[in-house]
Amino acid sequence: MTDFRTFAAFFDSLGIKHFDSDEFTEYFHVHRRGVTNSEPPREMWGNIVPTIRIVDELRATMGRPIVLLSSYRSPAYNRAIGDAAPKSLHMQFKALDIAVAGRTPKQVFNQLLTWRAAGRFKGGLGLYNSFVHIDTRGSNATWGV
Repeated sequence: MTDFRTFAAFFDSLGIKHFDSDEFTEYFHVHRRGVTNSEPPREMWGNIVPTIRIVDELRATMGRPIVLLSSYRSPAYNRAIGDAAPKSLHMQFKALDIAVAGRTPKQVFNQLLTWRAAGRFKGGLGLYNSFVHIDTRGSNATWGV
């Protein structure tokens, strides 16, 4: 089990301006369909850095609060979700599902798509009815359009 103070110290060292470690750690122990999620292994902590940096920049650009709806998912929790991809990058702590207050998922998706086209990051973008998926897999993938 993760010492949340250690994760907080790691997260604080990143210089992220608009999010804090609590927004991640509260998701690490959510329950769904009888399965409790877990925290990511320590060796995966660095995987989220490129993704959270883009989302932090998005928060500054949009000037609106962003809710992290999903971050790390243990393999068992990912299976319990039912409609999650069996090779989801959430299981590698490389992906976030987000919602931006006062913006539609399409508006958020389009902003991220523009940034990706400009070379600001390489990764996956998924458009859903109530949120946007973003990951930094290193190659571009798009779905839900």
